[in-house]
Amino acid sequence: MTDTARIEFYFDCASAFSYIGFEFMEKYKTLWNIHVDYRPFVLEKVMANAQNSFSPFKLPHLFQDLKRTSSITGIPFNGIPAQYPYDPIIALRTLQFIKSRHADKLSDAMRRLWLMEYVERKAPGSIDNVKQALQGVVDGAVVDQAIVMQETLEAVNANTARIMELKGFGAPTILAFKDGSDKPQIFFGSDRFEHLAIYLGKEFHPMRQLFAHAKI
Repeated sequence: MTDTARIEFYFDCASAFSYIGFEFMEKYKTLWNIHVDYRPFVLEKVMANAQNSFSPFKLPHLFQDLKRTSSITGIPFNGIPAQYPYDPIIALRTLQFIKSRHADKLSDAMRRLWLMEYVERKAPGSIDNVKQALQGVVDGAVVDQAIVMQETLEAVNANTARIMELKGFGAPTILAFKDGSDKPQIFFGSDRFEHLAIYLGKEFHPMRQLFAHAKI
């Protein structure tokens, strides 16, 4: 029987846990041989819609979690940019354009933007910074095209509206579909991959083993 399971992975470039979740998703995409549809959305709008705000007491714990995860997995993380928060719409629209025109380069482009943000600690919030981050992946003209095309903005807004409609509240938000159904199960966060594996009937590895696996 053909496995019809698929995943929609909603992310924001300005979300560190989207970055971590993406690196996990890339590993499981290979391990599970599953189609993953990466969809950029605007986290700020989703959080506002859900009346979800960060407590000042919570942020230090979040950053400590990120450092621990980096230490265990080897996912690079040096901290957040000095210019944070920032407006990620240029990066999001560029990724949407790459997805529609250069789909084979999307994962590399996503990773490059996050490496600029969380390793170099430079916000990919300007045209010049996005172009710099994507050097060697796509031509700089791609960024110029992406930010003037109405369809890139409409697609990002549609992705955002989709998660608000589903009463989402953060990033990453992962929708899992199986058995040919159009009704998804919703998983929130970068630490729900065991739940996701059980739901889809897939193999799960603890994070240290997952990132030490030479064939993934």
